[in-house]
Amino acid sequence: MQGKPKIILVDDSDQKRATYSDKFRSEGFEVLEAVDGKKGLEMIKEKKPDLIFTGIDMPEMDGFTMIRELKKDPELSKIPIMISSHMNRKADQITAKELGVQEFIYYGFVTVNEVVKKARNLFGEKK
Repeated sequence: MQGKPKIILVDDSDQKRATYSDKFRSEGFEVLEAVDGKKGLEMIKEKKPDLIFTGIDMPEMDGFTMIRELKKDPELSKIPIMISSHMNRKADQITAKELGVQEFIYYGFVTVNEVVKKARNLFGEKK
């Protein structure tokens, strides 16, 4: 990978996006943000990021619907995905696995530093 890894954060929580985007930027990532799955999908199609980090429950289009749409495009379907949930629903984990999500993060149980480490592991980077 040349240059900064590009990540798109998709979440309707301003606070959550700010927390993660600040940390990812400080760790050398280029960060783009979207407030829901619909805007996220448009941005992903246009910007073709190296990683997608999305929430699940959002207005307009939820994270799972966005991922299903991405999987229809052979090029976009190869982008690694991390998903974040603040609810401890087993069904969400199962759905994420069925959709090929690489990392399932329980918001509040995994530190921001651990999330960055998991993101780097998806790129095969060690830091």
